[in-house]
Amino acid sequence: MSKLSTVTLFIAIIILASSCARILRPGTGNAKNHKRNTNKTAGNKNNNAPSTTTTANVTTLKNIVFSTAANANGINQKLALDVYKPANAAGKKFPAIFLIHGGGFVNGDKNSLTSTSSKLAANGYVVISLNYRLGFGKNGARSNCADSNLLKQALYRSVEDAYGAINYVVQRADDYNVDKNWIFVGGQSAGAITALSTAYFQNDRTQKFFSSVAERPGISIAAKNGFTIRGVISMWGAFLDPGLITAKTALPTIFFQGERDNVVPFNTRPFAPCAVATPIYGTRPLYNRLKNLGVTAIAHVDPQGGHGVFTEDFRIKNILCFLNDVRQDRVKQVYLTGIQNSCDK
Repeated sequence: MSKLSTVTLFIAIIILASSCARILRPGTGNAKNHKRNTNKTAGNKNNNAPSTTTTANVTTLKNIVFSTAANANGINQKLALDVYKPANAAGKKFPAIFLIHGGGFVNGDKNSLTSTSSKLAANGYVVISLNYRLGFGKNGARSNCADSNLLKQALYRSVEDAYGAINYVVQRADDYNVDKNWIFVGGQSAGAITALSTAYFQNDRTQKFFSSVAERPGISIAAKNGFTIRGVISMWGAFLDPGLITAKTALPTIFFQGERDNVVPFNTRPFAPCAVATPIYGTRPLYNRLKNLGVTAIAHVDPQGGHGVFTEDFRIKNILCFLNDVRQDRVKQVYLTGIQNSCDK
């Protein structure tokens, strides 16, 4: 990957962070399903004690600390996750979905995915919603064209924390009723960027990519300890370069995005009027890459939509169909505009 290409994503994140603050409900668009998150500090704060609640359909385990790591200010921060599982999970194993919240790498929290996580769990999945370290530099300072390292560190931390959460749960698969043979990752906005990076960064490329900023070479915990990621859920996300996705590493993926997304590119474009800005890649080029590689690729596209599209119930319905197709080893390649269910294709 060229130096120019690596700079691009992090310029994009600057725009992503500032644009997210202008969206009425980050990560939901017109869906109106989640409350606005007001945490704007450089790092998620977990002030709640662990708890367990059970409804008719879902058991929820809240605020499980999976890691303690230095945040952007160099202060050790506890990172927590929530586990949502079917209420009748005792003695059973279910596929697991790790969901990562958005917020431009400067704000956001796992609680924004409570509704989505609960609905997926009620349909036979263990869903893990996780927090990751936030912020660019000390006191949440953001980077700019001349300094991409702080943004590179922000992505490094988010991917490292995603792997940390997956490894933590997989090592306790029996406790959380997880079938570690079926691990999926997904997210919204910055969380989708993290999910795609978690799925596709390989150790050799990762070490080179992060060598100038990592606290230690590469993502040291990125080794898959007894699990394999089987698919990706990208809700208005993007990735560095479709060329990093190969026939060997390609994964089934479902996309949701608006063609008029001015935060994360739907096609390919530079994010900032900067001499070093080169393109990064959204739903259309990623869909085309996966289609050409012959794996399941499903794109739900709103031609008039921006950043955050489709209702939560629409997304849930089609995500469940996607997951079922992957588990049944059915390959499906469909590109749909407007309100069309991929279940029917």
